[in-house]
Amino acid sequence: MQRAVPGTRLVFLIVSVWPVAHLVTSRAFIMSHRDRVRGEPAPPLAEGARGLVRLVCTSNPFYVLSAGLFLAGLWASFGGQSREIDTWALMAGLAGYALLLAVTACLLVRFAGVWDDVRTVLLLVVLMFLATSVTFDEVLVSNPERGLACFVGGLLFAVALSEGVIRGIRLSLPALFRGPYYLVLALFFLYPLALGTLPANPHSEELTWGLFGFSPAAGLVFLTLLPAIRRGPAYVRDNGSPWRWPFYPWALFVVLGLAVPARAFLLCWSMHVPEGGLDRIVFGPYFLVPFGLAIAVLLLEAGLVSSRPWALRLAVAAPAGLVVLAVVGHRPDPIYQGFLEGLADRLGAGPLYLTLLASASFYAYAALRRTPLAAEALTATLVALAVAPAGLEPGELAAPRPLPILAAGMLQFGLGLRRRHSWRCLLGGACVVGAVVLALPEEIDPALRAPIAFHLALIALFLVGAEFDDALGRALRVGGGALVLLACLAATFGSFEDAEGVAPWALIVYPLVLAAALAAYGLVLGHRPSLSLSALALACWLGAVGWQGYAVLREVVTGLDHMVLGLVLLGLAVLVSLAKSGALSRWVAARGWGLAPDGRRAPLRSVQPE
Repeated sequence: MQRAVPGTRLVFLIVSVWPVAHLVTSRAFIMSHRDRVRGEPAPPLAEGARGLVRLVCTSNPFYVLSAGLFLAGLWASFGGQSREIDTWALMAGLAGYALLLAVTACLLVRFAGVWDDVRTVLLLVVLMFLATSVTFDEVLVSNPERGLACFVGGLLFAVALSEGVIRGIRLSLPALFRGPYYLVLALFFLYPLALGTLPANPHSEELTWGLFGFSPAAGLVFLTLLPAIRRGPAYVRDNGSPWRWPFYPWALFVVLGLAVPARAFLLCWSMHVPEGGLDRIVFGPYFLVPFGLAIAVLLLEAGLVSSRPWALRLAVAAPAGLVVLAVVGHRPDPIYQGFLEGLADRLGAGPLYLTLLASASFYAYAALRRTPLAAEALTATLVALAVAPAGLEPGELAAPRPLPILAAGMLQFGLGLRRRHSWRCLLGGACVVGAVVLALPEEIDPALRAPIAFHLALIALFLVGAEFDDALGRALRVGGGALVLLACLAATFGSFEDAEGVAPWALIVYPLVLAAALAAYGLVLGHRPSLSLSALALACWLGAVGWQGYAVLREVVTGLDHMVLGLVLLGLAVLVSLAKSGALSRWVAARGWGLAPDGRRAPLRSVQPE
């Protein structure tokens, strides 16, 4: 197979890293020098010309253009590296141009004090180091001895030149930043050497795992920045330049961080050489998930230390992007699918499920650090874990798992109690009820799952209503009482002949027990609607039980209807007699029921016989 020349890989690295890095750092410089630029008199040029001049003066793209043209010339001359002298000539050209840029930066600072252009030059020097680390991958594959010399020599040159520039321009880069910087350089230069000791067979499991391991290794290296982040802005306040934190020294690590995904892809391109070209390399977007998680941790710590809301929001949103990386870019290529299946077998789950697990761990840590929206994001991640496929089934949801839903419910319920949020407790209770129902043994009749879920939901409603006296809590009390009344009416007047496993006496006693529980709830809380609803449920139950008893007795006593009607008429006659005597009016008036049309109590009047 015809493999790409090193120049193509180098162009890929520059195109993927430089535009974003240059935009970030240029914006930083413009914002930091905006007041000074506004205070200077504008040159006597047309508006368009002034804008062009200002753009050139602040961004000065000629350094980038110079680097691009010089590298293009090097690749045109020695990019094929078909001879050993081509390799050394290319190495000498890259090192010489990086040295030239470094000397230029020192001169600009020492004699002109042009710190804005020095920023661009120094970032170009770092980019030249990274470009050198990706240029000799093929040499390492074809000639390990020569490749070893190129990578080790390139690393030593990068470290020596970095130290020379830092000391030459008298720039302070504290040890907690300098150490991670050199570790990143070492990772870029030395990791290919470790891969070179593995079998070159594209089907080798050791090689494919080694290629995948670059992203986790990069994440661990970047996590060494945590001590520097926790020192805060004061750690680089007096750095010998006009650059301020976080743009210094974080612009440097932005460039290095953007280069990691490009380097991970280029390693698979260079070190993994299956037939068929780029469509058959083992690289997938999910390779970058471990490194992205490390970046999210750094953003979280930076936001907490500096109290910058934008950093915290970006850190909380980062795992969502990692989930996207875990589900996109999958290909049917057998080599790609072979490693993907091997990863799922080794780790016990596919990229999506593993990413959700890692995201849940990150959100749990962020919630412990009291990061805004971290608890909500953790809840959403746990719910996603409940239905995410553990394997490699694309687009298929798994059967809901009770454990993640239970964890989400307990989290929200605990937060609701602590923060006095009734809606959180209600949401947590719903999740707990759902988890318990899902965890029921399969031996339980499916027809009983709905009643079990209903009664558990009733308990949750009443508990939240009893704990909170806000609008939602009061609504839950009334709503729970209404549901109890409906359940009592359904059990009293409904037909449950097909209910298996339910004793007939249980259906008779059920409304009485439920009404008594509602009455006790109302008495404890002093909630009159609950008492009224329980009384109504009890009256309906008594009426239904009485009617059923009357129907049974009616079959035995033939004239029961006549006797009952006679008793009713007897009672009516007694009421008429009491009304005629005035006793009924006095009894009604004594209880305040007899009112005149104007609202005053009506006078008592005796009914005189004619």
